Amino acid sequence: MKRFTVLGLIIVLVASIAAIGCKSGSSTHHATPTHVATQTATPTEEPEEAWQLPDNYMYSMEMSDSNGGTATMQYWVKGEKWRTDWSSSAEGQESEMKLIYDGQFAYIYMPEANMVYKYTDSWAIANPGAAYSQQFQDDYYGDVSDTTMLAGFESACAGGASLDGNEDVNGIPCTKFTCNFDGGVSYTWISDSGWPVKVETTLDDGTTTTAEYTEIQVPADIDDSTFDINTVAPGATVQEVP
Repeated sequence: MKRFTVLGLIIVLVASIAAIGCKSGSSTHHATPTHVATQTATPTEEPEEAWQLPDNYMYSMEMSDSNGGTATMQYWVKGEKWRTDWSSSAEGQESEMKLIYDGQFAYIYMPEANMVYKYTDSWAIANPGAAYSQQFQDDYYGDVSDTTMLAGFESACAGGASLDGNEDVNGIPCTKFTCNFDGGVSYTWISDSGWPVKVETTLDDGTTTTAEYTEIQVPADIDDSTFDINTVAPGATVQEVP
């Protein structure tokens, strides 16, 4: 069955670099695409299995919350390589950075300072895109039926789940699902292509967080220069971090 994760992201970069707070305060329930979730019409019907994302994909995301926080992200994945272009605004503070892992080294590029921090370990940096990338993966179902998707939500929503019909989001036909959980409710719009287009979560305290995905390419043809720090940050000062 599809497992559900929590969307409540507070990103803290390594000491002496920067700190980002994305005040979503939200809990979103998602489903992993690696297992079977099905409601069979007959005992002999074979269950459907959701597709896994291909090795190469990309998308953009815009997030906002009822506290006035906003964030935008572009995300690329090509095998083990990844890149996140991230910007956020909260309480009058704005942050912008590009984070890259080229398969060997990890980098944080701060455009305003024209500074690159280079790490030998990709786990040494806090990637604000990672949680949202996981969210996108968890909500990706591929080519399965609405019944199968609903079964996935029902298996993990403590307060029950429902399929709430079809709606267009930014001109994209979607199926809407509701998930009730301890502390709030989450709505997920999944496109006919099987990927999430919009996720909206409201907590019992009234806090609402919305994430919308655009420019989705699954699979995507991504040039290796996307992960080349010299292409992304030409002329920037590079500081190696132990």
